[in-house]
Amino acid sequence: MNIIKVTKTYAQLAAAALTNDIEVYSLPAGCRIESVTIDPTVAFTGGAIAAYTLSVGITGNLTKFAAAFSVFTTGSQQDSNNFSVESWTAATSIRLAAISVGANLNAATAGSVDIYIGVAQVKQ
Repeated sequence: MNIIKVTKTYAQLAAAALTNDIEVYSLPAGCRIESVTIDPTVAFTGGAIAAYTLSVGITGNLTKFAAAFSVFTTGSQQDSNNFSVESWTAATSIRLAAISVGANLNAATAGSVDIYIGVAQVKQ
């Protein structure tokens, strides 16, 4: 298993909306995600935002690999594991989804998160 580390900031998730999702990894065909860890390194805050959560999934199921996890504070991580191959023939876009409460995502003024994705090649 290879561990892929991806860092994303509040600016990359900013939108004039309460929700947004962006690609964090393109899972190759024949590969399986074996684990996902969400590790907020700088709290996501700003403006009138009262809560901020992140999840990891795919289009149509943005919580498939990691349920919504508060990144309004730091000091804790969310670990998820044991998933199956998404596609034997095509790459799959792995998405990071953000949800804010109280104000749009573009009101955030701080925030950074490391996403660790454990990937195993199943099909040679």
